[in-house]
Amino acid sequence: MGYDLDYHIDIAADDAGRLQSFTRYQYGAAADNNSFSSGPTVNLLYDTRNNPFNPMPGCYANIVYRYNSRMMGSNDNWQSLYVDLRKYISLKPNSSGKNILALWGYYWTTLSKGTPYLDLPSIGWDLYNRSGRGIQQNRYRGQEMIYLESEYRRDITRNGLLGFVLFANANSVTEGQGRGFRYINPAGGAGLRIKFNKGSATNIAFDYGMSKYHHAFTLALGEAF
Repeated sequence: MGYDLDYHIDIAADDAGRLQSFTRYQYGAAADNNSFSSGPTVNLLYDTRNNPFNPMPGCYANIVYRYNSRMMGSNDNWQSLYVDLRKYISLKPNSSGKNILALWGYYWTTLSKGTPYLDLPSIGWDLYNRSGRGIQQNRYRGQEMIYLESEYRRDITRNGLLGFVLFANANSVTEGQGRGFRYINPAGGAGLRIKFNKGSATNIAFDYGMSKYHHAFTLALGEAF
């Protein structure tokens, strides 16, 4: 069990009122509005990874159900569901160096009306804020979201000091009106890995990602997922 609280104060867009008219979404999108979301969560976790910072063969599954209630301070009663699945496959099980294919996908959806605009499923706002490399955070938002990513991880040196990754991801969110998926938004890139801690196998990650509307370098400690 858990508890989540999200609050946003003095919500504003560049042009007053434009956010609500552009998104055609009525909850938590008006100018000078405040939005509060407060409620309990039910969390289920299954994890066979031996190292969350640099996962080797194994799998991960996380399901989070959230219920927000006016009785606990929310503007409206609303519910959401987040399902996160990951799989790590060794391409050469008997080799000494890392040669891993990592797969990640999550589905995030609202289950009822009343979700404030800034609490809707959005790219880059997964539990650890690691999705959407190559895509600007918040660019895609909707009442439902599907995200898929794959990454190939390989050592360059035998001692694992240096390595590289190649990754590709894609997402789709529902349209402003209704719950239909219409567009797929892809991105991809590559990265360099430098061993930071041999004991925990933690890497410093330098990644470059690009998409149709954005490109950026990112620096992180540990793998993206």
